[in-house]
Amino acid sequence: MSIRSPLDLAVPRNRTAAMQLLQRLVGREGHRYSCGGAIAAGKVPRFLEKMASRYPAILRNTRERSYDRRRGRAAMHMILCPPINGAPATRSPVFEWWLLSDDGGGGLADPSSADAHVAVDAMSADSHLIVHDYVLLYATKRTPHTVTDRRTGHVKRIWTDTSSWTWRIRGPVLAEIRASIDACCQSLELGETPLDGGVCSGLRGLLAAQRVRPLFAGVRNQVIELHRYAADVWPRHRAAWVAAHPRLAQDQDSAVSSPFPSARELIAVLPTMRQIRIYGTPARTIGDLLKSSSATQ
Repeated sequence: MSIRSPLDLAVPRNRTAAMQLLQRLVGREGHRYSCGGAIAAGKVPRFLEKMASRYPAILRNTRERSYDRRRGRAAMHMILCPPINGAPATRSPVFEWWLLSDDGGGGLADPSSADAHVAVDAMSADSHLIVHDYVLLYATKRTPHTVTDRRTGHVKRIWTDTSSWTWRIRGPVLAEIRASIDACCQSLELGETPLDGGVCSGLRGLLAAQRVRPLFAGVRNQVIELHRYAADVWPRHRAAWVAAHPRLAQDQDSAVSSPFPSARELIAVLPTMRQIRIYGTPARTIGDLLKSSSATQ
């Protein structure tokens, strides 16, 4: 049945789930046009009512969206989820929202649409969909395949280049991480690898933080490249670190020479992003999210 109120729209379980949903909608289902932002919890109900009056399609179910497409009308989705770290207790929680549309009539690609002037096209070079540190791109990635050699019967792995939608770390963010790697090496801040999800400073802590990012194919490749970059920079400063910390260097000889996982090791052990559950069981609604946020204030 149709959704009666925008407050009954389902909410992704977390931001990674929201990113995977956005990737699927833009890539597989062709919802290239979007707009979005952030909004305080207290303003959400009125905002959603306004958007539902502009775009009744956000309240349509899967069967009804298929019906609309056959008649040239836009299929649309409203997605809302809280930020990762929430807001300080002194402020109303701030939610992230995205409105997505395909190119049918009445959608964001329709010039007569109320928000056509602010909508962006995910395929446009300067209008990609961005979620904090990440940008959704139609990118080329290397994909492993196993094949059996007909002559020898041996199984081997080969890599092929394929193009698909994937999340990547945004260029400015990537540049900041590289600069931080340089700074850690120059100041001889090797640090420690954090245990059990703890926070740690220094080069090891910085690289460990990259390994817990949502490892979509594009992000995973960038994380591996950041470790390769660090492996190129650190040896130039290793002798100075040993001279400054002779006792630690003696106790951690192997760690100093290989202070963090190599790119080769990460290629073998770093997890790849798989399809995850987008919604909880049962699915939490926007109304549920607002109730829980007001209860914790």
